[in-house]
Amino acid sequence: MSATLEQLQLQSIQSMLAAGHRSVRLERHSLLLIGGVGGFVAGLTEYLITAERFPDLTQRALVLLVWLSGWLGGVSLLDHHLTRRARERRDETLPFAQAQITRAWWMLLGMGTLGSCAMFFYGGGTMIYGLWIVLLGLGVYLFGLFSRPLIEWIGLATVLLGVAGLAAGLSYQMTHWLAASCFAVGMPLAGWLDRRLPGGAWSRQLGALLLWMVAVIGSALLVARWTAGTEETPRLAAGERVLRLASGTPVALQLDLSGPLMTASPQARLGMNLTLPVEVVLRDGEPDGRYRIADGPWHRIRDGVLNLKIHRLKPGLGADGQPVVRAEAVLDGRFLPGDTP
Repeated sequence: MSATLEQLQLQSIQSMLAAGHRSVRLERHSLLLIGGVGGFVAGLTEYLITAERFPDLTQRALVLLVWLSGWLGGVSLLDHHLTRRARERRDETLPFAQAQITRAWWMLLGMGTLGSCAMFFYGGGTMIYGLWIVLLGLGVYLFGLFSRPLIEWIGLATVLLGVAGLAAGLSYQMTHWLAASCFAVGMPLAGWLDRRLPGGAWSRQLGALLLWMVAVIGSALLVARWTAGTEETPRLAAGERVLRLASGTPVALQLDLSGPLMTASPQARLGMNLTLPVEVVLRDGEPDGRYRIADGPWHRIRDGVLNLKIHRLKPGLGADGQPVVRAEAVLDGRFLPGDTP
């Protein structure tokens, strides 16, 4: 009897110690706010801040900076206020660890905002959504270290999703919707699973993690497939028609180059030829951004399916002794029909 009582006391002490280490509690409104606002920003910013609306690169970067700072800064302040009010209502104090992790979370949001703007000037824009997925995962993982183990696992899984997407070379459009899904689906679902499974065997926790990953990845795949479009013929309005360019058709590349070192004449052209047939939609005689390659699915230019990568600029002298700069570039065709990712 005495041994049993001592065991119960030891278990009680261990539970209190574990509770002290896992003292951080993510409020329900926190996950809903982060998920809702983050999903909205990740999903729609691409369609609101465009080169057509803001043709100047610097202006577009500043607009994005104000846009992200307004939404993410506002939701952080609102979450901080609601969390303090909820704790006061329950007559609880905000743990020191949670206050410090919240500051780290704000720093991660700031890094993502500044990184998004910097990519306008230094390149790497195809990685922007992967970066946001990794930063979101790091924030959730930090909370999970002092909260429930399931939150920690979900944070780590989010980081791995972002890294795996970049390593696998997922299309820009796919990482776009994966980031939106991690916010809009992943955060509320993480809170719901955490309330349903406050503890228990590791097998139940692992099952919940697998359910979370299936929901997040599945949602991203469905939206990406729906937005990519697979119709054989696009819906044409008045004044629109489809122009088909056969394989071998010459296409001129005009380069608008300006800077302190070199400029290019607006009349300068580089002759190229298509290796696959391409169809484009014309609106009033001008391409409207919709196209398809070799009878594949229809895309828009902003989908980011095609990427021109310049690997190296090699200066030299031509046969006439004039300076020449050779650019080694690849038009990324991993997502063209017949190619393997």
